[in-house]
Amino acid sequence: MFYLKRIFVLSLLALFPINIFAETQYVYMKDGRILKGEVLHQSAFKIRFKSTEGKEEEILKSSIRRITFKNPDIKEAPKQEKVEKPDPALEAKLKAEEEERQKKLEEENLKKEKESKVSQEKVRSNLSDRHRFEVLAGIGRSSYESQVANFHRSVEQYGTILGGGGGFFYNSPDRKVSDAKTINLRYTWKRIIAELGGSHLNSLESVNNFGNIVYPDLSGTTVSQAAFTPGVPYHTISYKQINAQISYTVYSKSGLEVRPILGYHKVWQKGKDDSTYEISPKDPANSNAVDWTIKYGVSFSDYLSGPSVGAAIEYKWKEKWETRWEFQKQFLHGNSIYTRDQIAYLVGSFFEERAALNNQWKVDSQSISGKLIYHWKDSIFFWTGFQYSKLTYKMEHLGGDLDLNGSPLDALVNTELIQSLTQGLAGNSTAKAIYIGAGYSLDFSKKETQ
Repeated sequence: MFYLKRIFVLSLLALFPINIFAETQYVYMKDGRILKGEVLHQSAFKIRFKSTEGKEEEILKSSIRRITFKNPDIKEAPKQEKVEKPDPALEAKLKAEEEERQKKLEEENLKKEKESKVSQEKVRSNLSDRHRFEVLAGIGRSSYESQVANFHRSVEQYGTILGGGGGFFYNSPDRKVSDAKTINLRYTWKRIIAELGGSHLNSLESVNNFGNIVYPDLSGTTVSQAAFTPGVPYHTISYKQINAQISYTVYSKSGLEVRPILGYHKVWQKGKDDSTYEISPKDPANSNAVDWTIKYGVSFSDYLSGPSVGAAIEYKWKEKWETRWEFQKQFLHGNSIYTRDQIAYLVGSFFEERAALNNQWKVDSQSISGKLIYHWKDSIFFWTGFQYSKLTYKMEHLGGDLDLNGSPLDALVNTELIQSLTQGLAGNSTAKAIYIGAGYSLDFSKKETQ
């Protein structure tokens, strides 16, 4: 019976849909209107709304700003914030803490200012008191490539192509590192540093060639015969440099020191190869041809000198460690001499021919060097470092054993023609080395203060 009554009540509610929990709703429209009533139904795009006057209408959701259950005319009472009464003891404590903090901050700032002044005064004092002499030496390994030898090999290949009377072509040189050594004297007085130093770098070089020789055979007929080097031993080429320079400390702070450099450089480059042989076997089909053995004696020397400018950067840390960097540009002029002797052996006899060139050069050179130094004791230190130099050549004059027969005007024209054709063959010389070494420093300032 109870269940029958319950079903009857639910049926009545279904037949008469009355929202007993209905509450007035407010629809805020985007055009500024506020509608008061009840939302009956809604879909994804619109609602069905019944106003308090009983009017029903469908409203697009895109035109509605929001819907609330709150009357917009009712204003909430402002919340009363709890005002705490100040605690005099707490205020006094906070004020004292703030004053103490400000006092400590001022003391720290004063301390930093004093330390900065002391540091600056110490730097000035160190610079003004500096007076010492230092000698440094090292040994290592080096690699060197000479533009002078490369240039004259290129000139010979150029003549082989244009001459038509025989000649040789050269393979790229094969090089090996060799020994290097350096020494440097350094005198320091206050902000001024004067240095005198030098280095000697060696490298081993081997160059193979091949080509042909042209000669009259036993019957008087001109023949061309292939020639080549069966094997070329290595020979030594060397690079020597002496430089004198002076620098002045323009910046010094926290162990860092910067100095501009003015200097003067002299550079010598030389090489000699007197152990290269070429063989030219005769043509078996020509009974009048002969076998040739040709010994080469090649030597070159190059002398350059000129002023230099640059900068030195040094940094000291942890009392015992120091780094030194130098960047320099040299403006050099000089000349080179290249000589080649050919001795041809034939049936117990020999024939000799010599060719020589003497060229004048203008050279722009850049160099960089670096050292890492460990001060072991007051006077003794150890170091390791490197050196790199690149010399870019520009020919100013080509001279030597040239065939300039004819009138003086023809000779001048031929000389200028040869010089212009070979100008582009000038290249670069490079010298590289790494070192380890030791040094000794004599501090005169300590003796002066005693």
